[in-house]
This record gives sequence, C-alpha cells and structure tokens, in this order.
Amino acid sequence: MTLGKPIYHFTPPANWMNDPNGLVYHEGQYHLFYQYNPHGDQWGTIHWGHAVSTDLVHWQHLPIALAPSTELGEVHCYSGCAVIDDQGVPTLLYTSIGEGERNAETGAEHWMATSPDGLRTWVKPEANPVLTSVIHGKDLIVRDWRDPYVWKEEDRWLMVLGGSVQGKGNALLYESANLREWTFLHVLHTGEETLWECPNAFRLQDKMVLIYSPSDKVKYLVGSMGEDLRFVKEQEGVVDHGGWEGYYAPQSMLAPDGRRILWGWLPDNARGEMTEIQGWSGVQSIPRTVELHPAKYTLIIKPVAELQVLRENPFELPKTVLPQGEHELGIQGKAVEIKAEFELTGSETSFGFEVFRSPDGEEQTTLKFDVARGQIVLDRSRSSQAAGAHTWELVAPYEMRHLEQLRVHLFIDHSIVEVFVNDELCLTGRVYPLREDSESIRLFIQEPNVTMKSLSAWNLRGIW
Repeated sequence: MTLGKPIYHFTPPANWMNDPNGLVYHEGQYHLFYQYNPHGDQWGTIHWGHAVSTDLVHWQHLPIALAPSTELGEVHCYSGCAVIDDQGVPTLLYTSIGEGERNAETGAEHWMATSPDGLRTWVKPEANPVLTSVIHGKDLIVRDWRDPYVWKEEDRWLMVLGGSVQGKGNALLYESANLREWTFLHVLHTGEETLWECPNAFRLQDKMVLIYSPSDKVKYLVGSMGEDLRFVKEQEGVVDHGGWEGYYAPQSMLAPDGRRILWGWLPDNARGEMTEIQGWSGVQSIPRTVELHPAKYTLIIKPVAELQVLRENPFELPKTVLPQGEHELGIQGKAVEIKAEFELTGSETSFGFEVFRSPDGEEQTTLKFDVARGQIVLDRSRSSQAAGAHTWELVAPYEMRHLEQLRVHLFIDHSIVEVFVNDELCLTGRVYPLREDSESIRLFIQEPNVTMKSLSAWNLRGIW
C-alpha cells in the first residue's frame, strides 16, 4: 500500500491527476475522464486519462484518451466535457493550449474530438479549433478562457465557458446547432472573484444551477433562466468548503435514472514540502448526488447510495447521553464510513470526532462542531508528523444553535476526510498521517452533555 493513497476513492495508476472531465453515461458504462500527466507526479503535459464503471464504485483503467497534438502546436489538453451528438457520435469538447500566442491566459482555443468505437479511441477533426477568441469581437477581451461544459436544450446545444473579463470572474454562454459552429450569446453571470474556472450549468426542477470554481471554495448559484437565456440569481452557496486544501474543479453528469451526480478533484496541495509521498498526486471525490431543496432553493448534496456495497464490519451505538470527555469507538481503521445523529436542542457545546489517531495522540485529525461559534472545523494541527504537511484549520461557517438535530456523514480514506452535514454542507480536507498505528477513532464531548441519537460505522473495502 502506497503511503497515503486512498483505497475507495478513484486514483490513476500513477502520476499526476487533477480535474474530472467528460463525465458521461453511454451504453451501460459510466465514463470518467480526467486531467492527467503520464510523465510524472507534478502538473505538466496535460493529457486526458480515462476509466469506466458499471456501478459508480468499481473502475477499470483504459488507455489515455487525449494527448496533445504537438505537430499542431498543442501542448496541453485542458478540461472539457463529453456529449453524444445528434447522430449518436460520442464527442469531446475541451480547451486546447499551446505556446507563445496559444498560451493559457490570452490564446486558448476550444477543440473537439469524436470516437468511432464507443469512446475507446478519439479523432480530432481538421475543423479544429471550433472556437477561438475571435467569436467575442474586438470589444470583449476574455482572459484565462477555458473549460467548456455543453448540454442540449430543445433543438440547440448550449455551452458555458469560464474566464476573466476586466479582472472579474465570468461564465459566458454560447449556442450551436451542430457542436462545430458556435455563436457567442452573452455573459451569463459575473462574480467578484478574479477568475472562474470549470463552470457547470444544469437544470434542477424549474431552476438553473451554475457551479463554478473561483480559485477558492467551489460555489454555486441557483436562479431562473427563460427563453432569452438570461440568468437571474435567486440563491447562492458553497459546494464544498475544502477549496485548494480539499475539493476543487467539480464536474457533473446526468445518470440514466435522472440523478445529477458530481465529482470533484481532491488536490494534494496539503502535502506542502513533505517528501514521504511520491509517484502519485490527485484523487477524485466520492460521487455525490445533487438535488434542489424545494423551498429554500439551496443544493442538497449527498454521497451516492452505491457506495454501500463497500461496507463491512458494521458497528452501532444506540441512543445515549454522552458525558464530557473522550469516547473510543468500537471501530478503527483508515478507510471508514460513519453516520451519526446528534440532538442539539439549544445547546452551545462543542463536540466531534478524532480520526487517524495514534495511541499516544501525537498524530490525529479533529473534526469539531463548535455550536457556540457556528463553525465546523477540521483541525489538522496534529494530522501528520511529516515536517512539510499543511497543518492549518479548514473552517466552514454553519449556524447550529437553531437546529434540533445534526446529521453527520463522515468518510475517511487514508489521506482524505470528507464530511456531509445535514445534506447541505460539505467539507473535504487532505491529511497525511505517517504512522501505521494512526487508526483509532474517538468521539469527544465538551460541556455540557450531548445526546447522540444514533451512530453507525463500517470499514470500507477498496474498489480495485
């Protein structure tokens, strides 16, 4: 087992991986493409890796799908999407980056590739590029223009791209009848951040959802978009509070049963200067379902139910009042799922979990629910004995004093802590325990007492 490498999260065979790309279901298989450097564990020479699954859990690695066409001046195949065109042909659209005038800041182009054999091999047509910055005219200058996401509405294809206009992050909207000839429509939305990456746009119920990555915590907007394709924001929120320390650049897809499913890249930035882990970098999150709250129009985000097939060694605790102090759970390990429900009823206590804990406590990661301060905190100050690993806290604001109960769904996987709270808050962080015996899990309670309605836990098997 490679140090820190997860066993039930998707990872490449080796080397560097970042954004999930081209998520699509076709002829009984889920396809996951991803940004990949086949030459090492650092970013560079970006290709598209490829894997398939029939159950969203177990994956089979396939040969590299896209490689830079160096003979055409292409150096990187940046992020993009997959669709099945009107003739049933699998099609990729992605951002093509070269050198000099084809640089990522001012010279990005958008290319396509099609597959003649069920998404196994890909051909780039001579028609490339299908979009260049000329499409905006002379008056609109878009920098860092990238990451196409395409979907079909009625008889037209729509595309959203991210970028920066006059120092503000933007999502820009385009349309096409055939995926090859595009028209720029308008700026869909402008933010306060300097750059928007990896935008996703999709409909839930009668609302339009826009997810974007602003070089920080991934955010979402919910609003209306009528026949004029103008977006009017009605609600906003955070997809995951991990940001560059845990969760970035997600992409969504539509499953055959109608569920909207989301993957995100879990960066290894938190390794910092540590040298104990080499040969691989980057993980994909567990797949998450995305729904719309019918009254608040906020996103409901949960892990997919398919992951339950990995459970073994079940452990349960009945309803109990937990006194102040630490309480060792009857389960340990580095690949564990925990579901717990707590009664708050006006309490202003703090409580939580200690995971990846060594017997002497020198290594441990603490997930703390601070009711009084309205914060969920991932305390990494003792998460690793590696000298270079990041140790600062990850904090998610969350008002809990008005809640009657708190439902926590926690996944840990060797170097990952992925937590879901009341199906409306997600916090993902990376930690790197070095010790083999950093496996115990404890509950801690600060005054006053806390009522735990239920707790279930399982060890999780690997997916390979």
